[in-house]
Amino acid sequence: MATAPNLGTGGSVLDAQFGSSASSNTNEPLQLTHSGENYLYLPGVSGNNATVPDSVALSITGDIDLRVRVAMDDWTPSTTMNLLGKRDGGSAATAAYEFILTTSGTLRIQWYDTNTGGFRSLTSSVATGVADQTDKWVRVTLDVDNGATQCAAAFSTSTDGSTFTALGTTQTSGGVAAISAAAVALAIGEQGSLGGVSAAGKFYRAQVLNGIGGTVVLDANFTTGITSGAQATFTESSSNAATVTINRSASGRKSVAVVRSVYLLGTDDYFEVADNALLDFANGDDFTIAAVLRAWGTTADDTIIAKKTSTAAATVGYALEMSTSSATTGRLSDGTTQHSPTATTRTAGALTMLSVVRSGSTVTAFHNATAGTPVTITATGTFSNAEVMRIGRLAGAGTNYMDAEVVAAMVFRRALSATELGAIASYYGIS
Repeated sequence: MATAPNLGTGGSVLDAQFGSSASSNTNEPLQLTHSGENYLYLPGVSGNNATVPDSVALSITGDIDLRVRVAMDDWTPSTTMNLLGKRDGGSAATAAYEFILTTSGTLRIQWYDTNTGGFRSLTSSVATGVADQTDKWVRVTLDVDNGATQCAAAFSTSTDGSTFTALGTTQTSGGVAAISAAAVALAIGEQGSLGGVSAAGKFYRAQVLNGIGGTVVLDANFTTGITSGAQATFTESSSNAATVTINRSASGRKSVAVVRSVYLLGTDDYFEVADNALLDFANGDDFTIAAVLRAWGTTADDTIIAKKTSTAAATVGYALEMSTSSATTGRLSDGTTQHSPTATTRTAGALTMLSVVRSGSTVTAFHNATAGTPVTITATGTFSNAEVMRIGRLAGAGTNYMDAEVVAAMVFRRALSATELGAIASYYGIS
């Protein structure tokens, strides 16, 4: 059971609840810390990766050198994970090479060999032995004609990317290798458009060298290439200057360009706050509920904050949501009458603050400091209930999970003005 601090006066503790999102950290919102170095986080969910277009430079058929600096969530994962590779299928036209972390913690290079007309692979003789969530350089070199009659793969690790230590013994296979020059994109963290073999971890850098210790033909440096949490592309650092594209899945946890500490939520991820009188509002009470987040798209109505068991008017309480059209939506119900104010549509990928403000006889939704149309309150009953408050889904319903990077969630027992909302947004870097 993980916790997050409450900086307000309520005295309640945020308790992360168990869920089922894919990655080693399956049962709670995932805290992505930032200590001054940017990185790409991949959640182990299909559709999340970084890709580089195919090029002559990346179509290496001879000796090759692959290097990745990564902090895996689990260095002995429950499923095989692809660190880097060029593979979209199972033929010479669709598969070239790939660098893999196995479930036993060993490293593997696999390639489609045009000399044999099929896949070949070599695996390190020992596991990396790296502690989970610790970053490490991992490297494999493939000598395609070692000793003229065989190929050889040497695996190694490093803490600085310069001095590498051998990981076990060099592995050999009879027969000279010839890597297919498949015209497919290079993918980091997944098998390209095939999806699957999806990596869960923090990626700092990925390199491809033509030849062992040879020419660098790809240097995807996420620590310098990523400069904004809204990042979708950047230019890698080799002389080829290829475009690196960050790809995100349609639902569930998504790729994160981490430039500040955030919580990552997806299906079954949510925070829970025990019922507290300070979180309940009678009919005459003014209040504000707000959240700072980044969301890349919604496939359903996403609940941000809720002290309510469903979207129905018959359930007493309140909620802040993103609709399928990305509009800010509020819900305020006394069990008979429900008011649902809306505000302007947010921009996918933009850091934003969404809020709902009850002030006197009206309730208004805000996108940053921009108000939607106020709704007159005609409900006569209380909005208080004995439910827990949840951040990331409807309380008690187990539905309407939020897919987003969450920076902050707030509840105020007064109505904040547009100016005050704007000041909070500015504090979090929202212009």
